[in-house]
Amino acid sequence: MSKELEALLALSAQDARLRSLEERLARLQAQREQLEETLAAEEREMSARREALEALRRRSRERAAEADDLDAQIRKYRRQLEEGLLSFKEMEALREQLQSSQARMEALEEEAIALLEEVEREEERMRERETSFHKWRQRIAEELAEVDREIAAQKERLEAERSRRRTLASSVSAPLREQYDRLLREYENPVVPLREGRCTGCQLQVSEITVERVREGREIVSCENCLRILYAH
Repeated sequence: MSKELEALLALSAQDARLRSLEERLARLQAQREQLEETLAAEEREMSARREALEALRRRSRERAAEADDLDAQIRKYRRQLEEGLLSFKEMEALREQLQSSQARMEALEEEAIALLEEVEREEERMRERETSFHKWRQRIAEELAEVDREIAAQKERLEAERSRRRTLASSVSAPLREQYDRLLREYENPVVPLREGRCTGCQLQVSEITVERVREGREIVSCENCLRILYAH
């Protein structure tokens, strides 16, 4: 096997290592994005729950305020009836208004009490959710930190391997390196073995002359079909 072919094989092996490292880095970055998306989704869910609880509190306060306002109005009606300064017809109308207001106030008080009880239950649930969420978020933060450490380490390995690749590439002649790089843009395996007269890249048969030239190993030989560089296995 010629020195140039040996250099190409070393370069091809290095490119395979680089691809593996780059794929690992991509998986780590995807994992980080997924963790961030999960965290953001849970944050939105917790925010929605907090808003729902606050809306429930507002409803409870509003009903209680309505009941208080109505209670004040009822007291006013009673004073008017006690003072007796109204006509019979006006007093009858006021009594009907008083009865209607009392019924409405009782309904409001029941609703306010039910809402208050619901608020208390939801506040207890929210405290439990907040506690669980904080613990879960801490675990996610730890996972993110670990992934970040792995990403940083992977980037360092990649830079070291890229430097090694540049060194290996410099040992290949410029025309051959250009040919190799052109093939690399099309194939992950630009340098492949010849087995039983077939290119293991495209799996097609090559001519006997090509087989003989590959076996001799004195020159760079390309597949007649896919143009990959061949070597004897």
